Amino acid sequence: MRSLKCHMDIENEIEAELRYFDSDEQRQAFQAVRVSPKPSSQSWQYGAEEHACIVVASDGKSQIVYCPTGFGPQFPWSVQTVGQRDLGIDSQWHAYLYESFVCSSLWPPGAPSGFMHMARGER
Repeated sequence: MRSLKCHMDIENEIEAELRYFDSDEQRQAFQAVRVSPKPSSQSWQYGAEEHACIVVASDGKSQIVYCPTGFGPQFPWSVQTVGQRDLGIDSQWHAYLYESFVCSSLWPPGAPSGFMHMARGER
């Protein structure tokens, strides 16, 4: 039952985040690479613990991951190489799904002109 609740929680989180994308074109591009939430256990360079993360999008080369621990909850979204199992460094994590998406190869046009990373609560 916990797995189903986690699945629903991340689906609700993604739907809420999609409202902040700049355009329908961006939302459609994200939906094209969106995958059924897939658990991904990730290691942490700053200790021995493992973190329960969720892959939410992938094009076969890159993936967007949500992880509420580690650098989350302030920066719970990251872009990784498919199969990566290490949380990496803090500068690889974003406050919002939008930031991870537009800064990834999943959105070929790249970040818009004047783009600035935000801290949680700054949008």
